[in-house]
Amino acid sequence: MRETDFIGKNQDKWERYEESLQRSDQDPARLGELYVHTTDDLSISRTFYPNRTVRVYLNGLARRTFLQLYRGRGGGLRSFLTFWSDDLPRAVYDYRRYLLLALLTFSLALLIGVVGYRIDPAFAETILGADYVRMTEANIADGDPMAVYRSRNPAGAALHITLNNLQVALLTFLAGAFLGVGSIVMLIRTGVMIGVFQYFFFARGNLAVASDGSGPDWLLRSLSWILTAGGAGLEKVQGLLSFVVQDASVFRESLLTIWIHGALEVSSFVLAGGAGLAMGGGLLFPGTLTRLQSFGRAARAGVKIMLGTVPLFVIAGLLEGFVTRQTDLPAALRLGFILFCFAFIVWYYVIYPRSVARTPRPERAILSEEGRPAPVIRLRQIRSLGEQLTVTFTICRRGTGGLLGGVLALAFGYCLLSFAFAPDAAGRYRFAGYLFAELENFHALTASYGLGRDWSFSGLVAVGLYGLVHLGLGAAARHTDLVLPPASWRREGRLLACCGLLAVTLAYSGKVVALLTFLTFPYLLMAAIGTYTEGLSPGRLFRMVYTNLAHSYGVVLMLLLIALPAGFILDSVLGQFFFAFLDWVIYTDGSTVDARNVMLQAFCYYSLFALLFCGWVIALTLSLGSLREIRTAGELKQRVAELGRRSRGEAADRE
Repeated sequence: MRETDFIGKNQDKWERYEESLQRSDQDPARLGELYVHTTDDLSISRTFYPNRTVRVYLNGLARRTFLQLYRGRGGGLRSFLTFWSDDLPRAVYDYRRYLLLALLTFSLALLIGVVGYRIDPAFAETILGADYVRMTEANIADGDPMAVYRSRNPAGAALHITLNNLQVALLTFLAGAFLGVGSIVMLIRTGVMIGVFQYFFFARGNLAVASDGSGPDWLLRSLSWILTAGGAGLEKVQGLLSFVVQDASVFRESLLTIWIHGALEVSSFVLAGGAGLAMGGGLLFPGTLTRLQSFGRAARAGVKIMLGTVPLFVIAGLLEGFVTRQTDLPAALRLGFILFCFAFIVWYYVIYPRSVARTPRPERAILSEEGRPAPVIRLRQIRSLGEQLTVTFTICRRGTGGLLGGVLALAFGYCLLSFAFAPDAAGRYRFAGYLFAELENFHALTASYGLGRDWSFSGLVAVGLYGLVHLGLGAAARHTDLVLPPASWRREGRLLACCGLLAVTLAYSGKVVALLTFLTFPYLLMAAIGTYTEGLSPGRLFRMVYTNLAHSYGVVLMLLLIALPAGFILDSVLGQFFFAFLDWVIYTDGSTVDARNVMLQAFCYYSLFALLFCGWVIALTLSLGSLREIRTAGELKQRVAELGRRSRGEAADRE
C-alpha cells in the first residue's frame, strides 16, 4: 500500500483520536484502546514508511496517548468512588421501574400478612413458628416484649444476622433469573412475614393507661368527643380509631425497636428483589437487543444494585447486634434515627439517581465492538492448558443462547424418559446431599444397574450423550474453523457406538469401575469427536491421547473442578429455593411432593452435567486440533507460505 493510500484510509480515524485526546473527561479504558490502535498504525509506518512524515506524526500521537493514559489512571480509590457516585445511581435510575415493582409487591405482601392475621390469628404460628410465638407472648407478659434482642452475644449476633441476610438477599436476586418469578415469590414471603410479625405485636400487646388521664386513652376520649359533636354519622370512624389506638404501647415499642435495623434491612431486601426483577425483565423484554444481550446488560446492572446493598446489610447487622437491644434509649432518639435511615434510602435511591441521570455519561470507548464479526478461532493451533480453557469459555459465552436452550431441552427429554423405567418416581434416583456430592449424583443419572434399571437404560444414556456431543460440536463449529462433515448413516453410527461405550463405562459402580472409567473416558470422548469430524482411526487417536496426557486429562479435570462449586451453589441456593417454593405452592400428600422434588433434582443435575459434558466436547475438540498441529505442524507450514506470498506482494507494491 502506498503512503498516500495509507493516510487516506486512516485520516478520519486519526482526527477522531486527536479530538478525543483533547477531552477533559478521559477514561483509562478508552485511552488504552486508543493506544493499541495508534501503536498498530505506528508499527505499519515504521515497517513501510520509516523515513516519512506519517511515522513522525504517529509516533507523537502514540507518545501523547501513552502519557495521557498513565496520567488518567485514578487507581482503585477512584474506581471505588465512581461506583458509588455514578455507576450505582445510574443503574438504579435505569431500572427504577423494576425497583418500584418490587416495592409494590412487598407492600402488597405486607398487607396480606396483616389481613391474614386479622382473619386467623393462628396464621402467626404458620409464618413465624410456634416456638417464637410462645416466647414472644411470654416476653410481653413479663413486660419486656423486645427481650429477644438481648438474649444473644452482640458480636456473634451481628455476624450471624449479616451473613444470613446476605444469603437471603443473594437468593432473592439470583431467583430473578427465572423470568423474575423467583424474586416475586421471595418478596411476597418476606413481606407476609414482616406484616404478620408487626401485627402480632399490635394484637398481643397490653394497653398502658396512665393514672393521670394522659396517654392513648386520653387521646381516644378527646377524639371521640370531637367526633360525637360532629354527628352520629361518624361512629364508624370512632370505632376505627378505637381499633388503631388499642394496644398502642407495645406496638409503639416494637416499631421503635425493630425498625432501628429494619429500615436499612428491609429496604435492602426490596432492592435485592428489584435487582432480580430487572434481570428477569432483561430476559423477558429484550427490546431492540438480542435476548442474550439484554439479559447480560440487566444482569450487570442487577449485580451493581446487589453490591450496593452489601454495606446496608452490614450496617443493619451491626445495628441489630449492638443498638437494637438498647430499648432504654429515649423514644425521640430512636424515632429520629429510624426517620434518618429512611430519609437516606429515599435520597440515595430515589432523589440522587435522578440528578445523576441528568448529567451526560462519559463516553466509554471510541471504537465500539458491536457490529464487528467475532474473529474465527483456529483449531490447528498449539495451546497450553490455560489457553484451551480460555478459548473453551469464549466459545461457550458466544454460543450461550443455543447451548443453554439445547441443554435444557435434552435434560427435559432425558429426565422425562428416565422416569418411565421405574413406576415409583420418588425411587427413580438416590441423590446424595453431602458437600460436593455432584460426582455421585451425576453417576446416579447415568448408572444403568441399580434402582430397578437394566441394560435398556444404557441405551437412553447413550442417546443422551449422542445428543450432547452433537450440541458441543455444533457450538464449536459456529465459532471456530471446524467444518462438520455431511451427515451419513456410517458416520452417525460410529458416533453412536462411541457414545454407547461411554454409557457402558458409566453403567456400574465400584472403585475399580471408577478407575477404569477415569482411564478410558478421555479416549472414548476424543474418539467420538475424532472419528466423527475427521475420520481418524482408533489407533491414531489412542497414540494422541496417551502420549499427551496433559492435553487429554488437563481440560477434563479442570472443567470438572469448576463444575463442582457450581453444583454446590445449585444445592445450597437455587435448589433450596425451588424445593421450598414447590412445598409452599403444592398442597398434596408427602409422597407426591417427594416425587416432584426428585424430578426437579434430576432435571437440575442433568442440566449441569450436560453443560459440563458440552464443555468437555468443546475443550477436547480444541485439544485434538492442538495435538494434530503438534504432530504435523500443518498450520505453521501454511502460515509460513502465506507470509512469504505476502512479503513478495508488499515488495512489489513498494516498487
